[in-house]
Amino acid sequence: MNERVLRLLDFAQIVSAVTVRCQTPYGEERARALRPFATLTDARTALADTEEGSAYYRLKGEAVFARTKDLRSAVMRARVGGILSPSELFQLAETARSVRRFARIFMELSERAEVSRFAERFQALDLPKTLEDEIFRCIDEDARVLDQASATLADLRSSMRTVTQRMRRTIDEMVKSTSVQNYLQDQIVTMRNDRLCLSVRADAAQHVRGIVHDQSASGATYFIEPERVASLGNELRRYALLEEREIERILSELSAYAAPNADVLLEAFEVLGAFDFAIAKAAYAHAERAVKPELDEQPILQLVQARHPHLDLARAVPLDIRLGDSFTQLLITGPNTGGKTVSLKTMGLLTIMGLSGLYVTAAQGTRIGWFDEVYADIGDEQSIEQSLSTFSSHMTNIIRILREASPTSLVLFDEIGAGTDPTEGASLAMAILDELRARGIRTVATTHYSELKAYAYTTPGTINASVSFDVETLTPTYRLELGIPGKSYAFAIAERLGLPQTLIEQARARLTTTDERVEDLISHLTQRVHDAREDHEQAHRARQDVERLREQLEERARIEEEERMSRKKKADEEIRAYVKRSQREADDLIAQLREMATSGAVKDHELTAVRGRMRALAPDPTLVMAPRKRSNETLAEGDEVRVLSLAGQKGSLMSEVGRDEWLVAIGSMKLRVNRKNMELLRRAEKVEAPVVMVKRASEGVSPTLDVRGQTVQEAMVEVDRYLDKAVLSGYHQVTIVHGKGTGALREGLLLYLRTHRRVRTYRQGGEGEGGSGVTVIELA
Repeated sequence: MNERVLRLLDFAQIVSAVTVRCQTPYGEERARALRPFATLTDARTALADTEEGSAYYRLKGEAVFARTKDLRSAVMRARVGGILSPSELFQLAETARSVRRFARIFMELSERAEVSRFAERFQALDLPKTLEDEIFRCIDEDARVLDQASATLADLRSSMRTVTQRMRRTIDEMVKSTSVQNYLQDQIVTMRNDRLCLSVRADAAQHVRGIVHDQSASGATYFIEPERVASLGNELRRYALLEEREIERILSELSAYAAPNADVLLEAFEVLGAFDFAIAKAAYAHAERAVKPELDEQPILQLVQARHPHLDLARAVPLDIRLGDSFTQLLITGPNTGGKTVSLKTMGLLTIMGLSGLYVTAAQGTRIGWFDEVYADIGDEQSIEQSLSTFSSHMTNIIRILREASPTSLVLFDEIGAGTDPTEGASLAMAILDELRARGIRTVATTHYSELKAYAYTTPGTINASVSFDVETLTPTYRLELGIPGKSYAFAIAERLGLPQTLIEQARARLTTTDERVEDLISHLTQRVHDAREDHEQAHRARQDVERLREQLEERARIEEEERMSRKKKADEEIRAYVKRSQREADDLIAQLREMATSGAVKDHELTAVRGRMRALAPDPTLVMAPRKRSNETLAEGDEVRVLSLAGQKGSLMSEVGRDEWLVAIGSMKLRVNRKNMELLRRAEKVEAPVVMVKRASEGVSPTLDVRGQTVQEAMVEVDRYLDKAVLSGYHQVTIVHGKGTGALREGLLLYLRTHRRVRTYRQGGEGEGGSGVTVIELA
């Protein structure tokens, strides 16, 4: 892309805005090189990176990178055996830790397809953790080699501290010594050439044995290192040299750790740079409320609610612009300062941004086609050095555009044909536009010429557009309207500003007939468009009113449904609580009856009391809800039914107790239920009469007892009495007919028979005996 065009369209400010958001030198390098890509594939790949950066920004917020310098040259030195500085090594470890941290974060986001590409790249970096661990063990964040880096270094530094303390103690003693104090200028110990020195008067220097390291500017003071301190200083210096060698050995060893991982480290810098750049682009997009454009293979533009990114977000007027679908040329007209040039630059800049892999300041639905080059002739580029006028400068640029542009180029002209005689300029402009149109080159131009407005109406593939203007306030609205040309409003503006009416009338009289017809045509079309827009807005408002009413009705219906469901849920919960409570009380009664049966005979008044409590467990009629449906099928004893008024509880019919009313067994409960509140589930199975061979001792006791239709509690009492009578009658085996039904009665009786004193064994009825509908008992 031509650097001059990028400068004309203010792309450098976009580059700067992205660059300052980068945190690594590798990301900054990519940001500074930001340009439109040479192929559509590369542009889409870069846009995909921006999309992943935006996804990460949305999921995790702004990423934090290790603040390091560019370490690529350091890694290359290590690769060939060079020794890295403590700072370089520490930053390498910081980089490795940063890579590991991002790999861990992406592992947590592994289910997110939005960040899969960077996740794969980070997780592919195989940096050994021992590298960073060893560096952090030896070097701190201030790039100091730590004592713990080696035992030798720790010993040397311990010795150095000991010698330093002896030196300080020795020189302090000399300062306090009366034999030396008389020769001192002051009692302050100073450092000269990294040596501890006394401030000795010049006239007494011969009385202090030692090495003179310096003299004051006045010559009155000598800075002398005492002889006793000097020997210690020499010893300290020897330790310092040994320390330097040991530190160099440690750094060499750590650099050797980095050398085998040079390729992985260099790749890590690339991945960090790409991710840092993607996050910077995402942060810029977030700040500017930019969206991802769709990159199209065809050279088209469809900008939805677009705005120039350098304009104040709150004040910018969005533009809807399209080009290249049904027309290839767009002519924008209107008054000065009306926003024509801003519209032109917005189209060019957003195109370049999209083709550079950036989000654009527009709304969803924005499409940017593939343009291999964007050409622009904008502004006054008069060249004094080349002796070119404004017109000549523009024409030189236009000639170059005509020579280089292709059908996949986007050409932008600001005030095409300006700077010369209006008639000749308009003619030249139409000839240039004809040539570009014939070659299929997408072109956008701004103009004041009335001839070009008429040209757009009569030329296929070319349409007018205008920036509207408020004549009353003399201010542009900056709204771009496709399909109609704009007026210059010169007379209206002059009149509002106070130019005498006579002069305005004289000016109008000088207009040619053609000019008048064009202006009248523009006014007529403008009025028609405004009327159509007003009708459209009224229809839109009406649709909005209907939509609001529909939403209100839906919301009201939703609230009513929620209230109905809430009432139903509450009623269901009350019923379930009642059934659960009744079941619990019934179980207690069963246990009580079992205990009474085990202890001996049941007294009549106790049985009456228990039966009274069982009847009290019948449901409260107020809990019965309206049925959902009613079956017309006839019912019979033993049928399995669903009780609709008890949240669909299942039960079996015992007997009909009234008109359309049945006695229903539900678990351990026996309820009176209206026919309309029941739904037939399954017909009762016929139980064949069992064939039992018994020894009859009494004609009054049958070998078979039928307890169908009774509750578990009632059947237990009945079975207990029957077994006593059967034993007294001499039976060894009897049969209890309980039916199949829900199985609750059978299970309750089996549980009771398991511990009954009269029962030796029991079994389910066999074939021909009644099957699971009966239980055959062998008496004890």
